[in-house]
Amino acid sequence: MTKRRYVYHLCGYGPIGAGWYRVFKRELATFARTWNISSQVSEASSDPATSSPHWQVTTSAPNWRVETGYGMLVWDDIILSDFARPITARLARSSLAFLDFMLTGSAARYFKANWQYGIFFLFPFVLLLVFFLVAVVIAYYVASSLLSSYALQVALFVTLCAAIFIILLRWPGQRWRLLHGLDDWVFSWEYVHGRRPDVEARIDRFAEALVARCRDAAVDEIVVLGHSMGSTLAVEVVARALEIDPKLGLHGPAVCLLTVGSTIPKFALHPAGERFRRHAAQIVAEPSIAWAEYQARSDLISFYKFDPVKLVRFYGDPRRGKPLMRRVWIQDMLTRQTYWRIRARFLRVHHQFVMANERRSTYDYFMLVCGPIPFARCTLAPTGPVELIASDGAFIDQPASSVLESCASNASSG
Repeated sequence: MTKRRYVYHLCGYGPIGAGWYRVFKRELATFARTWNISSQVSEASSDPATSSPHWQVTTSAPNWRVETGYGMLVWDDIILSDFARPITARLARSSLAFLDFMLTGSAARYFKANWQYGIFFLFPFVLLLVFFLVAVVIAYYVASSLLSSYALQVALFVTLCAAIFIILLRWPGQRWRLLHGLDDWVFSWEYVHGRRPDVEARIDRFAEALVARCRDAAVDEIVVLGHSMGSTLAVEVVARALEIDPKLGLHGPAVCLLTVGSTIPKFALHPAGERFRRHAAQIVAEPSIAWAEYQARSDLISFYKFDPVKLVRFYGDPRRGKPLMRRVWIQDMLTRQTYWRIRARFLRVHHQFVMANERRSTYDYFMLVCGPIPFARCTLAPTGPVELIASDGAFIDQPASSVLESCASNASSG
């Protein structure tokens, strides 16, 4: 079993790094209750190699104990600098991004790959158009009703239209994260065309930290985890680390890549995304690095049943190939009451991939990053950790499915 692990976590396009320690600590307690284990977490400190938060986690049960180093790979400052742009610049850039994704056929490919993600792409732009039309209608009605002079009507119309539009952007636009969604697509447009040197420099730094960590013989396993847009950055970090050290996965620790709630095809389906397709293929071709991806139907902010490397739809739960594609169900991870409460909160459902389960399930984020089961074994097991962890939290060395297969084999040979 795995006794010492190091985890690198790359989040999506949202500045959550500073508060993630508090969320992690709260969710770790839920994980401990669900699996009947003991857990402890240290205070957070800064990792000088990445300038990101880092802490130690200890988990244990009757026959195992795991020490996990957990490091965030934070790029909050870059995201916040995007948020700090003037509204006019953000709106202008989002218009250019929209035209690019439409004219290159990328938006059509999103709908073909997964219609839900296609709607996710359109949502902020449609909402922006609705806000603009509402502002125009209200301003026109007020201006034409109050004034008779055409010149004054035009002046009042323009002023009211701009004011109402800004108010709608702030509220309810802020509640619906409209500007955040537009910034997301502006960033994606800039990044796919190679216009984000700040992100490239950050990926270089993260890759160097990963290379150094892989040479630590005291660690059994290293997991690089990417969630949402962070899944694309995780692929970039591992690919860049392979360029620095082609023997990255041969120094001792098992190197594993985990992508969840992934939006890798957002970049790979764009005509300018050749480097993303190439980097993903490089990882697939490297036998010393394991890669698993988990997808869920109820997660609308990802590409469900779509292979991020082959860029084709898949069916069933193949549990083979690379990346190893696993389909899971969010409702199986939570109590019925919790799931029904959050089912319409799409971002909350999307983040369940990096939160604790209330029920034992095939996919469990904390079991993969803090549990005793080796990554490859946990991701390959038909029911994941469910068949490998007993009711008292103990690690089951030979799962029930393996026993049944062995019995069937012996019976057939007899």
